[in-house]
Amino acid sequence: MQAVHRLLRERLEKVPRSAVWEQIHRRFEIGEPRDRHLSFDAEQRRLLREQCRSAWGFDPLEGVPQGNRREVASDAIDEKIARERPDDRYVLVKGRLPEPLPQLASDLSVRVPVSGLNPDAIGQVVVIENLDSFDDWHAFRSPAELADALVLYRGHGGLARGTRNLLSVLPEHVSVTVFPDWDPSGLLIALSLPRADSLLVPVLSEALVAKGSPEHFARQHREARHLGNADLGGWQAVWDAMKAARISLKQQHMLAFGSELRRISLGEIGSIPGTRQHWS
Repeated sequence: MQAVHRLLRERLEKVPRSAVWEQIHRRFEIGEPRDRHLSFDAEQRRLLREQCRSAWGFDPLEGVPQGNRREVASDAIDEKIARERPDDRYVLVKGRLPEPLPQLASDLSVRVPVSGLNPDAIGQVVVIENLDSFDDWHAFRSPAELADALVLYRGHGGLARGTRNLLSVLPEHVSVTVFPDWDPSGLLIALSLPRADSLLVPVLSEALVAKGSPEHFARQHREARHLGNADLGGWQAVWDAMKAARISLKQQHMLAFGSELRRISLGEIGSIPGTRQHWS
């Protein structure tokens, strides 16, 4: 759809015979193949516009309709092309919900629109990478000062965008603590969020380290390369410990072995608790 929109908007006379354009050509049988390109004169562009409008339910020259699926459904035949996904404006939360929302039992969570959370009533936030660890948050040995935090599932796709939307509107005084897996991917997740003040890391034990995965660490070479060029501030010691260990530790193993979690501030300078006995 975007390819057709660009062709019509810029009045292109030819496009590369890419996989996308081969698919368009097979479906609508418009465009003249020439070597490595498809050629379109003004009449062919007009016919393509009409056929796409009939097949898609909207004018491709104007582009994919704006809005969510409910709004796009009034024009498009396939409502799932909507730019706004169902979770874009929502977050999955638990813990200390801000007023006027009711308080929940520790093992319950609720999906709420970002607009339904009053940022000024939030004291602090914990962002958790994995859904099952989000569900089990009450069972982790987390720092006592996080007991009244709003706990937020980072999520993927739309929920991840909802998380980013919420973090981006938090007042500066609200502290954000990120709890990811102990590996390059988890550290990069924390680093790439709109807000992150502290990182939750496990105090390492021999039993926990024994469950670490060298294979999973090795697969995250792109993340490792990014971290090697990043300004990590107080998290540099965390990255140094990971590089020395060369393993990936999952949140689930931290819970299974009852690992104590410590907060490391992004602005903190110093060693990481529980690492020296293993890596120095």
